[in-house]
Amino acid sequence: MFDNKYNTSDLKQILNRLRAMMDSTDNSVQTRRFDAFGIEALQVSYDQLTKIWTVQEHREIRQFQFDDIDLVAIEIYDVLHDFKLIY
Repeated sequence: MFDNKYNTSDLKQILNRLRAMMDSTDNSVQTRRFDAFGIEALQVSYDQLTKIWTVQEHREIRQFQFDDIDLVAIEIYDVLHDFKLIY
């Protein structure tokens, strides 16, 4: 069984990183890597002009686009959770 406090904390950290991407002014396209155990699991890009998020999963070699930060956070959380279960 999962500890809700732990899961909420992980999701909150993900959302904080995504919000920082939205607020950054150094480049119109922001890119961040998300990893587990030091292994990159996915890469997320945010285009500030179109407000589109692109999530590239490395394990399954898939790419998704979203226009909602909450959906991006959930996708990242799910990928990292699954990645941690494998290793």
